[in-house]
Amino acid sequence: MIRNLKIWQKLLLAGALAVIPVLMLSLLFLQSRNEQIARTQAELSGLEYVSPMRRLIESMPLHRSAANAVLSGDSSAGPALSDARTRVDAAVAELTAIERRKGRELGTNAAWDSIRVRWEDLKLRMDSISAEESASRHTQLITDTLAHLRRIGDLTGLAADPDLDTYYLAGALLDRLPWAAEYLGQIAAHGASATARRSIGAEESAQVRTLIRQAASSLDFMDRSFESAFRQNEDLRSKLEGPVSTAMNSGGYLRNLAQRELIERGEIAASPRAFLESGSASLDKLFKVHEMTAVHVRALLERRHAMLVSQKWSQLSWAMGLLLLSALMAFVIQRGITEQVRSMSQTFRQISRGDLDARAEIYSRDELGMMAETTNVMLANTLSLIQSREERDRIQASIRKLLDDVSGVAEGDLTKEAEVTAEMTGAIADAFNYMLAELRTVIGAVQTTTSSVNGTAQKVQHVTEDLAGNSRQQSERVRAASQVLQSVAQSIRDVASRANEASLVAENALAGALAGGDAVRRTVEGMTGIRQHVQETAKRMKRLGESSQEIGEIVQLISEISDRTSILALNASIQAAMAGESGKGFAVVAEEVERLAERANEATRRITVLIKSVQTETTEAISAMEATTREVVEGSQIAGEAGDRLAQIEEVSRHITGLVQGISKEAGEQAAGSDRLASSVAEVSAATHSAAVEALRAASDIRNLATMVTELNHSMARFKVPAGGSRAGGFVHAAAD
Repeated sequence: MIRNLKIWQKLLLAGALAVIPVLMLSLLFLQSRNEQIARTQAELSGLEYVSPMRRLIESMPLHRSAANAVLSGDSSAGPALSDARTRVDAAVAELTAIERRKGRELGTNAAWDSIRVRWEDLKLRMDSISAEESASRHTQLITDTLAHLRRIGDLTGLAADPDLDTYYLAGALLDRLPWAAEYLGQIAAHGASATARRSIGAEESAQVRTLIRQAASSLDFMDRSFESAFRQNEDLRSKLEGPVSTAMNSGGYLRNLAQRELIERGEIAASPRAFLESGSASLDKLFKVHEMTAVHVRALLERRHAMLVSQKWSQLSWAMGLLLLSALMAFVIQRGITEQVRSMSQTFRQISRGDLDARAEIYSRDELGMMAETTNVMLANTLSLIQSREERDRIQASIRKLLDDVSGVAEGDLTKEAEVTAEMTGAIADAFNYMLAELRTVIGAVQTTTSSVNGTAQKVQHVTEDLAGNSRQQSERVRAASQVLQSVAQSIRDVASRANEASLVAENALAGALAGGDAVRRTVEGMTGIRQHVQETAKRMKRLGESSQEIGEIVQLISEISDRTSILALNASIQAAMAGESGKGFAVVAEEVERLAERANEATRRITVLIKSVQTETTEAISAMEATTREVVEGSQIAGEAGDRLAQIEEVSRHITGLVQGISKEAGEQAAGSDRLASSVAEVSAATHSAAVEALRAASDIRNLATMVTELNHSMARFKVPAGGSRAGGFVHAAAD
């Protein structure tokens, strides 16, 4: 099938096969860029929640601290409570407006409505609840708000940004900064409440210790996140390092204040305002860092979005430009070949009609152009060998005069001689005169042999003329076929060369697709291993939570034993009192047992607080591990889809490589066969041409011989040679019939 195609069709087919891998790779690149652009747009959409969410998380702890102070008896915190409530209402209204626009798409309407309704209920019941209940409800509301912020980050992809600098900054926005602010806010709330009461219980003291450790851990995590971001992007260091350091120092001051006033001292000396002002200052600095970080994250995402869009259109422009350039080059090459071949064909047609001045136009300097130039030179040399009309007329006039001079000889008058002139026939006339002289001596002998030679010459003449005509026609046809086959063989060699180049390009594309497929498969295997490790860690964390629950049950058992011991000590004291003097020693033992039971109860309460803290942290760690497992599963699925797409590309590349190799093999076989055929035809053409030339020469010689014999026969028929054959006898003219 390919052998029957024209040159431009073969070039078009080879170009199309070479362009298919480029188009596939361009489509995959555009798809990847569109996915990255969509992900960046989703992250920018998620950032719209960050600023109002920051204001809500900033205002809610202030409202909790002020509410605890007011409910604990400090009326001076009333203005702060009213101001915090106004700020919380404004943030809630702004977030509600955003949820109306995007909540349905993200699926977060129900979670946000729950937070909003509980806030409205908390405002209505603020005057009728205790400080402890207020703190608990505020804390639960803030925890749910932080979880909602994290949920927004997960759904919009902001929490899993592919760039490390943005990843660490987003982690600080969604987790580190809000939780550090929450822990510091709880410390400020406990401090304000305790200083208002001028006392702090053992359970609250244990909670403050836990909050101090959690705040220190969160601030440390926050500092490490920013340091990691600075290492990835040094431009951020000069802009954020100072505010981060200030926020760390402010948070450290609040922790030290709580440690000194609520844990180490036996008597509380600080005022509620000190904790409120310190907590407010710490939160202000933390959320200032939060606001600046959000600005830089937005700038990074917008810069990335613009870069991705620019790369997308730039790569698309380059691909379209390359395709157009390839099409233009193929068109120019095809046009150059066809124009040169058309010019040579037209020249040959003009020559076949007798126009010997026709010449082929030269459009290029390739093999076809060199062939056209050689053809023009050959035509010029051939034309120079053809006599002009004037020369032919002059020669014919000289021959006619010579014939007039020797016409008497033709009639039998051997006494006449031809006139010798300077023309080309002068030498012939001179030779003819000499021939007449010699003829007079040999004509007698010739007359006897002409009759026998005449018959044989005529027969050979007819056979030789037929052979010469057939040889001439065969030679011309074989020469034309040889020229056409040489042109076709050269074109097939060019097509075979281009097919080999296309085969190399297809093999390189196949090798690149195979390498990409291997890389994606290794990525999928690595993601699968990570998922298994994360799942194993999550199982261990769950077992840790179950162990903590068992410890809580054991602590509950110890508490019951302590209560029973107290009852036993009370009974022992009663029995000792009833025994009088003899029971005093037993009463002392009963008092010691009572004190031991109280100490056991105190220790049990502290252990309970610590276990609750451990269970809370374990639950948070399990939630984080489950979120990480989901992200790893999604990453594995995405990597698997990329592997499937690369497998499809491998299959297409293999198919294209097989087609191009088949075309290259067939083109090579055609080129070899054409070369052999052209060589054979050239040899046949040379042999036929040589035979034709020799046949023409023989025909010309035999024709001349036959003519001469015929003329001689006619001439000799008119002469009568003397019987003795001597020159002196003279010649007798034959009577004309």
